[in-house]
Amino acid sequence: DFEMDVVAMVNDTVATMISCYYEDHRCEVGMIVGTGCNACYMEEMQNVELVEGDEGRMCVNTEWGAFGASGELDEFLLEYDRVVDETSLNPGQQLYEKIIGGKYMGEIVRLVLLKLVDENLLFNGEASEKLKTRGTFETRFVSQVESDSGDRKQIYNILTAFELLPSGTDCDIVRMVCESVSTRAAQMCSAGLAGVINRMRESRSQETLKITVGVDGSVYKLHPSFKDRFHATVRQLTPGCDITFIQSEEGSGRGAALVSAVACKMACMMGQ
Repeated sequence: DFEMDVVAMVNDTVATMISCYYEDHRCEVGMIVGTGCNACYMEEMQNVELVEGDEGRMCVNTEWGAFGASGELDEFLLEYDRVVDETSLNPGQQLYEKIIGGKYMGEIVRLVLLKLVDENLLFNGEASEKLKTRGTFETRFVSQVESDSGDRKQIYNILTAFELLPSGTDCDIVRMVCESVSTRAAQMCSAGLAGVINRMRESRSQETLKITVGVDGSVYKLHPSFKDRFHATVRQLTPGCDITFIQSEEGSGRGAALVSAVACKMACMMGQ
């Protein structure tokens, strides 16, 4: 047993932003793109209705993974997204996150592959029992497929582990599916961030907004192409903004430590 005082509770996006702010004082957005997806940003106090005062800024945790619960994403959801949602632990919730997050990306790919098998466009129209099993095609396989050097060996090894005997064309199709799903995830994620940054620029009435975004999460860090596609699309959607991205290292823990240190210091000052 040990005694512990809880001095602060910090969301991982906020901790990431604070951690990166320590390195770059222009960092006013924090993002997590990993198992799930979320973002926070610094909002003008005059726009924060729940808190009194118009001076300064306040950090807002968007919890944007829940976006879409009222039908906002209906026109963008594919049949595969609907199956992933219906078979999840929280149907009808976190729809935006289910398009982007690493918890779901591999399953979307698996469902697309099964559809192609059913249409006799892949694996000679025959799927293995392992491929038919929900949750078997993990997101790490998506990254590994897209990391293939071009000789198809890595893709072939992954598919044979699924008790399949793929042809060269099968390997190319699987890679194309993985690239399509991960590119869509990156672009959907980009749209969310672009919306936030454009709002920040408009709220501050700035012709050009220079800002830094701190990002953490396994998909952002480990997928071979997600980061570049994400950066390119965000910049395309944010004319008038000069955006720098910082990859956070141990951001959640370090950011929480920094917030705790400040909270303790403020408590001591108020105690005096």
